[in-house]
Amino acid sequence: MTAQERSGGDVAAPGTTADPESALARLAGRHAAGYRSVGVMAYDIIREAILDGTLPPGHKLRQETLAELIGVSRLPVRSALIQLESDGLVEFHDRRGAVVKSLSVDQAREVYQLRILLETEALRQSMSDMGDERLARLRRLGRTADEEQEGAGFVDARTEFYAELYDAARRPIQWELIEELRLKVGRYMLGWRLVGDGTHQHSHDELTDAVAAGEVEPAVALLRHHLEVVRDGVLEMLEAEASEGGAAATRRRRARS
Repeated sequence: MTAQERSGGDVAAPGTTADPESALARLAGRHAAGYRSVGVMAYDIIREAILDGTLPPGHKLRQETLAELIGVSRLPVRSALIQLESDGLVEFHDRRGAVVKSLSVDQAREVYQLRILLETEALRQSMSDMGDERLARLRRLGRTADEEQEGAGFVDARTEFYAELYDAARRPIQWELIEELRLKVGRYMLGWRLVGDGTHQHSHDELTDAVAAGEVEPAVALLRHHLEVVRDGVLEMLEAEASEGGAAATRRRRARS
């Protein structure tokens, strides 16, 4: 069964709306207070809109429109888009300007191949120096992550858990590489979670229990299995999107002929 079939038919990509600009305006309204820097606010709003699917892959990011919806000038929006390009969430084209970056099936497969290599090794290293204090933080963060159901909050909660799991503070370069790969598929993983059939409900407590037991290879095997299951769900979603996109392109060509 495809991701589209599980979601109930011919609908927009998970997390998206028929009117991204209205959804972005509502998102901006929730962020309007509490920021000292309009640049940080613009970055956070656009990043969240990309991660939760409000701005779907391939969506054109018009600076004037974004500035108006967020309520800032074009300069902080431009700076935010440049930072998001560095994060791997936005790309610039000569003619189209900035767009939300998309991943092909082959690119996503490669990302998960690298993630499995890096993250299983990171877990082995981290477990060699896993004390009670870190375990307590890990369990607390894991339960918070399990409580988050959607949106950028879900992605951010998972990020905090895995930063602790992989001992990011002591191995910042390794974590930077892992986080860059995780960001590339974060929004797709969220979409897979939203339309998934419920057969794989990953519990962070389960992984924490395996780490607490101190048995490295069973913990690594559990992590690998989780990454492989999520990979397969994301690839299924991307394959469905590619198939739907090809069919839509065929219909457009026929309409013009």
